Amino acid sequence: MQFGQLMLTGLALTMAGASPAPAQDSLLQSLIAEALARSPTLVQRQAAIRAATLRIRPAGTLPDPMLSLGVMDLQMPHFEFNQSDFTEVDVELSQEIPWPGSLGARSAVARAAATGARADENVLRREVTVAVAAAYYRLQSAVTALETIRRQRQLLEAAVQLSTTRYATGMAPQSDPLQAKLARDRLQLEEYALESERVAALAAVNALRRYAPRDSVPVTAIDPAAVRSVATAVSPADSLVALALATHPRLVAQRAAVDQATRTIQVERLGARPDFTFSARYGYRPVALGFNFPDFFSAFVGVRLPIWAWRKQNRLADAARADSTGAAAALQDAELQLSREVADAVAQVEALRQRLVLLVDGVLPSARGTVESVLRTYQVGRAEFLTLLSVEDARYRAELEAAQVAAEYQAQLVRLRQLTAEESRP
Repeated sequence: MQFGQLMLTGLALTMAGASPAPAQDSLLQSLIAEALARSPTLVQRQAAIRAATLRIRPAGTLPDPMLSLGVMDLQMPHFEFNQSDFTEVDVELSQEIPWPGSLGARSAVARAAATGARADENVLRREVTVAVAAAYYRLQSAVTALETIRRQRQLLEAAVQLSTTRYATGMAPQSDPLQAKLARDRLQLEEYALESERVAALAAVNALRRYAPRDSVPVTAIDPAAVRSVATAVSPADSLVALALATHPRLVAQRAAVDQATRTIQVERLGARPDFTFSARYGYRPVALGFNFPDFFSAFVGVRLPIWAWRKQNRLADAARADSTGAAAALQDAELQLSREVADAVAQVEALRQRLVLLVDGVLPSARGTVESVLRTYQVGRAEFLTLLSVEDARYRAELEAAQVAAEYQAQLVRLRQLTAEESRP
């Protein structure tokens, strides 16, 4: 009778469920925010964005002008300044002017690099979010399994005591306590493995947050019924693939790489055009030999002659074309890979949702009903003890599977959302 009451109490606790989903969602969001705030890789990406952004303006700026100051025709050996009518002091200012369009092309290359850096940072944010969610739901699944297994062990401890008492009084065969002890010991082995899984999952969550491996995280058990109540069918895979191809920052980064390589072609082609140099010079002439000679003003226009362009700029332009071709191929490959990932995520989310619906709406009620039915027949001596242990183990396994499926469903749902969400910063 004690075993029956304990089993009914365990059924009631199982059906009562765990903490509501919104509290768990808020905990997950806080863990993600911590991981994003403390990620050194994200800090590095943000620094790369700043560096790339700061390079845009210098890329489109003229070269620095050159100011020269000199003196000419000093008489030797004493460097006499006013002993020759050719003596003068010169001040020259020159400015290099690149071929028209060169500065704009260089700025465009720098802007494309900054766009790619921002997209890379957003890609990392999504990867961190998915990694934290996967580790969190793995930890939540382990915590749920441990709670379930501990309730089950209490039932089996009572079963061992009851079957031992019944065997001692001659009311049950020796196999009953042996079977109960075997089931209890097997459960203990599973608990050891699950505790190892919990520790590993906790360490994974804390590593992403940059905390100590065993730092506590207030995770509660999963309620599969609560997860099932909000589980809805996702949009068709084709529409989600199209959305991902249009918005995912991974493709934004690849498109920026294509744009950068393509604009580099123009930079190298313009590098084969002549640049200009404008110079102005003022020459001061002192009084020499009794004469006040006039000062001089000179102006020059210089042209860089790219006579070696076939060895330098033309080859650099060809190299840029090769980079552009490679970047375009990498973009196509990234589109195919992203399409596969979205299709895979959609298939997994939908399969897990259907499994969860079947487990919560069908398997679990049937398993619990079977346990109650066999328990009543066992109490009146019409069922074998081994049969009761078997149906109870089936119920326990169904609860573990439901919790695991609920955790996997939520983790895959986060992954799908990160694959198809629009680019944004939290």
